[in-house]
Amino acid sequence: MKFSIFHQAFCLLFTASVVLGQGYVDQQDYYGQDDYYGGQDGYGQEDSLYHDYAAHQEKKAQGGNGGMMKTMAFCAGSWFLGGKIHSKRAVKKATTQFQKNQREFYLKYVKDVNTLQTQNHELQQYMTEVMKQKLTEEFLAADLNNDRQVTRAEFEMYKKEYIKKHPEMQNVQFPAFEEFDPDHNGVISMREHEGYYERQGLI
Repeated sequence: MKFSIFHQAFCLLFTASVVLGQGYVDQQDYYGQDDYYGGQDGYGQEDSLYHDYAAHQEKKAQGGNGGMMKTMAFCAGSWFLGGKIHSKRAVKKATTQFQKNQREFYLKYVKDVNTLQTQNHELQQYMTEVMKQKLTEEFLAADLNNDRQVTRAEFEMYKKEYIKKHPEMQNVQFPAFEEFDPDHNGVISMREHEGYYERQGLI
């Protein structure tokens, strides 16, 4: 916008200088000739002055129109050139800003994705820890003699007490003792207890 205003002011100043300069030259041409005031007096001199004045005005009109046309053509060319340069600068500035915004958006997107992945991983770890804690409490509740092993008798007793506390589980198929004892040694270790739930995809 500043560039266009500069060209408008320049064109106006240039046009004014051409017009004023042409008027000054006309005055010199008209009043500066010795022939108009020298020589003979009378009507012949007045007729000559009028004839020369009329011819001079006609010449000025023709020359002035040509000068104005040149001035207008120059201003139009300057205007077009200035607008073209200004347009290129505006497009370049907009392109640079767009690329900057696109880069910032991409970096923010990557940061947000990484943050989300980290949060999901932390949440999964937390849920796994909570699940293991609950399974440990369940195993210790079934281990009546605190020897870190659950026999078949302890397992059946814990199963009976569990269904008593949770009657809604009465008709639910409760896992068999053998499912917790893959090595069939007659006892369930804490690791075997966790292994069963791992195979079920719960931890």
